[in-house]
Amino acid sequence: MRIPLVFNLVQGYETVSYGQRLIVSRFLGHDSNMRAVMLIALAAASPAGGAFGVWKPNEARSTGGGGRRIVTLRIEPHASGEVFTLDTQTSDGRASTSSTILYFDGKPRDFRDSVCSGTQSSRRVDGRTVEILRECADGAQIRLVRRAAQPGVLILEMTERQRDGRHSERRLVMERQ
Repeated sequence: MRIPLVFNLVQGYETVSYGQRLIVSRFLGHDSNMRAVMLIALAAASPAGGAFGVWKPNEARSTGGGGRRIVTLRIEPHASGEVFTLDTQTSDGRASTSSTILYFDGKPRDFRDSVCSGTQSSRRVDGRTVEILRECADGAQIRLVRRAAQPGVLILEMTERQRDGRHSERRLVMERQ
């Protein structure tokens, strides 16, 4: 369940929504609307602007299996990069959500979810591609590559290498919801 942030004009805040983007700016007088418009324009023009939103896998066009099924991918703007959230479900029906900030600077940062505890780094490979690398403390490695294929379609390629050498690959075709 997601709880939206609500700011009250009486407290001096104004909320401006544009599509999937949410900009919250300090109400400082008549030019605050202009600042909000500038921030919206910058977010829309960013390389990731087209990736923001909620995505669901097209099972018929996706390949590979695994113990966890991705139910939803959410990509949201963040002051330092993006928020990357995966909602998954295990084969026995247990649901989980993993959310992380992608900084796109290639630096390893502490990371922990239900599958991996270790470090995560992220970088932009080009204007359409993002790479996320997770190095788990137990020696496992998870590599996710997100690529904008065409408007309204993202490709999410996941490669997992277990510490015992087992290797799995999945390619999910994600469609905007």
